[in-house]
Amino acid sequence: MKKFNIDQVEDTNITLDTVKGLAQTINDLLEDNVSLFTEYPSTHKGVKWQADRLVTKLLALAKATITATTNAQNQIETVAEDFYKGGDHSCN
Repeated sequence: MKKFNIDQVEDTNITLDTVKGLAQTINDLLEDNVSLFTEYPSTHKGVKWQADRLVTKLLALAKATITATTNAQNQIETVAEDFYKGGDHSCN
């Protein structure tokens, strides 16, 4: 069995934090500029519908990424806490 490596856990958490930050930035940009999509400068209803649908999907994707990243960070924290409570601290 591979030994627990706290550096790998910390590196993973840093990566997840970066992904979460990027997703939050995307989410903020979309929310701040939603009118660019919903007030698309076209009189064609189909094009407006597509633009509105795109912003809805992008917002959902950004929010799902934030949620998944937060869940992964919580799982990593739980594993690390359990490891330190367990007593076997043989790290690489």
